Amino acid sequence: MADGERTDQDRSEETREDEFLRLFARSQRGLHAYILALVFDPNTAADLLQETNIVLWRKFEQYERGSNFFAWAREIARLSVLRHRRTNSRRIATLDPHLLEELAERFSQWPEPTGRDQEALSGCLDKLKDTDRELIVARYRPGATVGGMAARLGRPENSVSQSLCRIRRVLAECVERTLRAEERMSAG
Repeated sequence: MADGERTDQDRSEETREDEFLRLFARSQRGLHAYILALVFDPNTAADLLQETNIVLWRKFEQYERGSNFFAWAREIARLSVLRHRRTNSRRIATLDPHLLEELAERFSQWPEPTGRDQEALSGCLDKLKDTDRELIVARYRPGATVGGMAARLGRPENSVSQSLCRIRRVLAECVERTLRAEERMSAG
C-alpha cells in the first residue's frame, strides 16, 4: 500500500472531521495554484482560497465519500472565482469567460496532489518559526477569519494578511525545494 493510502477499515474508523482535515490538507497547494492561475494576483488568490475553504467545510456533508475530493474542491473554487469576477468586474481586468472556462477545464485534468506533497508540507511546517506555524495553523481552522485573527492578535488585518502571504510563499518554496531534492535523490 502506498504512503497516504488508507484501507476501508481505516476510513470507517476515521471521523468525518478527520476525513475532512486529511483531504483538505492534501488539496491546498493544488487549489491555490488553480485559483492563482485564474486570477493572476497572489493576494486575491489567497482570499479566494480562504473563501473556498470555508465553503468546503460548510458543504462537506454533501461531499460523496470515496469520490475525488480535489475535483469537488476545484469546482467550488471555480465557482468562487466566477463569483469574484462578477462582483469585481468593473474594478479588474477580466479574461473572456470562454477562456476562463477553458483554463478551468485544463486544470481539471491536473492530478490530485500526492502523499509526498503532504509529507513535504508537514516537514516544511515543522521548519517554520513557532509564531509563523501557529499563525498559519490558526488561519486554517474551520471558521477562522483574518479579521478575527487580527483582533485577537491586536494587529491590523492587512498586517496579518501580509504575514500569511509571506508564510505561504515560504512554505510553497520549501515544498518545491523538498520535492525537487527527493526527485534528484531518486534519479541518482
